[in-house]
Amino acid sequence: QHIRPQLRAQRKLRGRLNILMSAYNNIVAMKDLYTGDPRLPDLGGIDVFLQTDPNQSLPRQNGVKNVVIIYDLIPYVLGWDYLWPYSFARTRGYSRKAALRCQVRRTLYWNKFRINTKRADQLLAISEQTKQDFHTFLSIPDNKIIVTPLGVNKPSKNTAKPILSHYVHTSWGYVQRPLQMGESTSFLLFVGGADRRRKIEDLVAAFNHLRAEGKDVKLILAGDSMQGPGNISTEEIQHALKTSSYLNDIIFMGFTDDATRDWLYQNALAFVFPSKYEGFGLPVLEAMAYGCPVISYENAATHEVAGDAPLYANDTYGIVDRTKELLAMDKKSLLELQKKGKAQAAKYSWARTSSDIINTICD
Repeated sequence: QHIRPQLRAQRKLRGRLNILMSAYNNIVAMKDLYTGDPRLPDLGGIDVFLQTDPNQSLPRQNGVKNVVIIYDLIPYVLGWDYLWPYSFARTRGYSRKAALRCQVRRTLYWNKFRINTKRADQLLAISEQTKQDFHTFLSIPDNKIIVTPLGVNKPSKNTAKPILSHYVHTSWGYVQRPLQMGESTSFLLFVGGADRRRKIEDLVAAFNHLRAEGKDVKLILAGDSMQGPGNISTEEIQHALKTSSYLNDIIFMGFTDDATRDWLYQNALAFVFPSKYEGFGLPVLEAMAYGCPVISYENAATHEVAGDAPLYANDTYGIVDRTKELLAMDKKSLLELQKKGKAQAAKYSWARTSSDIINTICD
């Protein structure tokens, strides 16, 4: 009876100490943003400092040009999915203390970008969409932001089929096992993370529709977290997978090596990318570089980068219709679609990206 109050007091003290330590770490991080990175005490002889992470501090030294590469504002633009404001957290049943933590995280994220983008001499945006977002949300002048698009790796010419493996559920959890898949197997492919803005639950629903209509296709999910429904933290995606009547035909490949990824792109019926917001849309270009047909949600950045090369959709039924369109295509039409994708992807190279960056920072 005497021990329990003591344990409660210790837990309460530990909780308060954790809050204080978190506050201290945030104050230190913000201090570095204002005063400069202490790990960069001497930049003598350096004309330009290129910061590839807009969350990290910049040197505060006269005579050094600070250039920052900016990617997107996804956690803020889609705050209702990522960084909740206090009022929204309260409507979702969070306590005042928990809602306040949400608001602090949102404010810190915003302030880091605000401070760095204001202090930078030049900002390099990976797309016109990113430039517009920073102009709209942070009021950055257009002439301070230069668009320098990303590049895409040249596709491998290796067509040999690698040894494939997938994850299966066992009493030990998700375990990797060899995968036997025939050359004629038709499959839809998704490569990436289980991110809320990427509506994988819509892809699963479309797959269910196709199978229910008798279409002989499988669904392959590849990416770090794609080891099984229970390994995916996003509730909507996890629920869609667990309740699918065709779960046995959904193949979880987890992280794949380059050879496996190349083979998947080369042999997929389509790479499906149901993303409602992107900063650039690199996965779409990667797939098209291999001649893989792409079905994508029509968000601004993807349309900017990929043009009319993908088959665009806006919801589950759109994915179903586009997949049927691909299945009904004759060989000539399919080859034309693949050539269009390759030609579009070829416009983006890392050599071009490097040249654009060097020309901008040396201007």
